[in-house]
Amino acid sequence: MSLGLFQDDAASIYSVPPGAPFLKCLAETLVEETSAQNDPAALADALIYVPNRRSARELAASLHTAIGKPAFLPPEIRALGDLESQEPPVGTEEAIAGLGPMLPPAKRLGELARLVLAKADAENLIMPPRAALGAAQELAALLDQASLSGDVDWSLLPSLVENTDLAHHWERSVRFLQIVTEAWPSHLEEIGAMDPFARRLAIAAALADHWEREPPSFPVIIAGSTGATPASRELMRAALKLPKGIVVLPGLDRDISNDSAIEIRRDATHPQHALMLTLRELGAASGEIPIWPGAQPNGEAYARAELIHEALAPATQTSDWLKRL
Repeated sequence: MSLGLFQDDAASIYSVPPGAPFLKCLAETLVEETSAQNDPAALADALIYVPNRRSARELAASLHTAIGKPAFLPPEIRALGDLESQEPPVGTEEAIAGLGPMLPPAKRLGELARLVLAKADAENLIMPPRAALGAAQELAALLDQASLSGDVDWSLLPSLVENTDLAHHWERSVRFLQIVTEAWPSHLEEIGAMDPFARRLAIAAALADHWEREPPSFPVIIAGSTGATPASRELMRAALKLPKGIVVLPGLDRDISNDSAIEIRRDATHPQHALMLTLRELGAASGEIPIWPGAQPNGEAYARAELIHEALAPATQTSDWLKRL
């Protein structure tokens, strides 16, 4: 019996509640929706993106268990974390072929260390190779964090500290960070390579553009990702525009108020931080997101989730927590 997941008036964003077995719930509902137990090829044309290769293997196993038959034609399951290493989808080959290769981690670290030594030499500083390698590791982490945030404006660095005792020290730091703001982009362009997250985002953008030009008629599902990377958010936005595109979020707290969501988006340490940023990008609020069919929590699980919700509430939203409990 169809649940109507892929009908025109169906929701496009769902959430599997905290504590529920995500992949098991996803698989069982997809099997029921498509009647795959009676038709082993019912899911064969679907495209499902999950966070990583491990979850891709586990979803395939969960689908096999849910169907309960020794043989079936599985959907195409891809890992969001490996976009740059996968065979490009049909129609995106030309766009992706024009991208530079991803710089291997060891080579990337070595190239950054070389730039650190060159910068130290230009500043008439003596830096041991071990110190240069340590600095390169920190710069690599900074580059990755900047890529993950997706909205870093390096031009604002000089003005972050003004008219204080730290201004002179910060000026020296800004000069050092020219390695990532100026030297590194120029070096990548010179050797024709790309940073891993930048390449992943470029591939996602090419795929999103392809979907916009030629919307697939088969189901496209982005499942299990919190949208913590620009690439995953890019594909989520694109999937929601498709005739049979669905996003299934993991562990969303659907009781978060708009005021709490604002606070959580400011707090990078909050467990719901990435989800709140993603919902803002997708133009949705947590209370609007329905629960994935078949994943409704029982009374005990719901009570536990409510208690955790109150424990993780922003400090400004806890004045009446005893009353709410």
